[in-house]
Amino acid sequence: MPSENDAPPQTLTHQSAPDRRTRKRDARRDHLLDLAADIVEDAGVDGLTMAALAQAADYATASLYTYFDSRSALLAALQQRALLLLHDLAEARVAQWQAALRMAEPPPTDQVASLALLWAFSDLFLAAPQTHPREFRLQQQMLINAGAETTADAAEVVPAAMLVLDVPRRLLEAATDTAALQTQPFTANPLEELLEGSLVRTFAWVLGLNGALMADGLSTGLPTTGAALGEVLTQGLLQGWGASPKDSATARSLAQSLGQSQAQSLGQSQAQSLGQSQAQSLGQSQAQSLGEQP
Repeated sequence: MPSENDAPPQTLTHQSAPDRRTRKRDARRDHLLDLAADIVEDAGVDGLTMAALAQAADYATASLYTYFDSRSALLAALQQRALLLLHDLAEARVAQWQAALRMAEPPPTDQVASLALLWAFSDLFLAAPQTHPREFRLQQQMLINAGAETTADAAEVVPAAMLVLDVPRRLLEAATDTAALQTQPFTANPLEELLEGSLVRTFAWVLGLNGALMADGLSTGLPTTGAALGEVLTQGLLQGWGASPKDSATARSLAQSLGQSQAQSLGQSQAQSLGQSQAQSLGQSQAQSLGEQP
């Protein structure tokens, strides 16, 4: 006889797809966020008001509150969406790099492979202003200007921000596990709470890379680029955290080959897609021509 403490059998429940009305509402909300991103790009965060968005969308201002409770909620939603896109990109790239490293000949040591992933992430981050300019510029502006204006709205953004930071944190932790980097002890923050060493390193690295890229926007100009500064920063941090200069140099070359391989793969994919599109267009043209023949 089953005990009253036994858990009931789990049953699978079918989660129905969103109905047509929900899909239309979600599509309208996404469109509003696209327009909001346009406004931020043209006029900065301060230029994004509910009135400005209503004008861009040809909506009554009051109707926007159906989708966003306030300007603060709008900013939070915009930032959250950009962060999730950047997170998904980083996760996909890490998976590709790991697959490529498993097939590399000769196979790199665990230490070199873990450092190569860190270098590849650095390259990905430093290329973001070119590959994903809108999302990256939005994040930079949100760092400089106030984003979500209420504590509750800001709290909505935190999980997405931590997801993004978790990618480099895991890479740093893996490099420590392989002994490519020295162990970082727990560190006390200003609130006297202990922070995991890999998380402290993540904050230092990501904020440093972001700061390096901000150098490109200085009105005085510098005799270098933000990407070049970021590469120097990554090299210095890795060696400061205990990476062997020889292993780091080998990993740097390996990361560059990973980037070149991805660029070639992307180019082939785009060319194939373009070829298919041209073939379809040609097929339609030929079919139309045949149809017009007597």
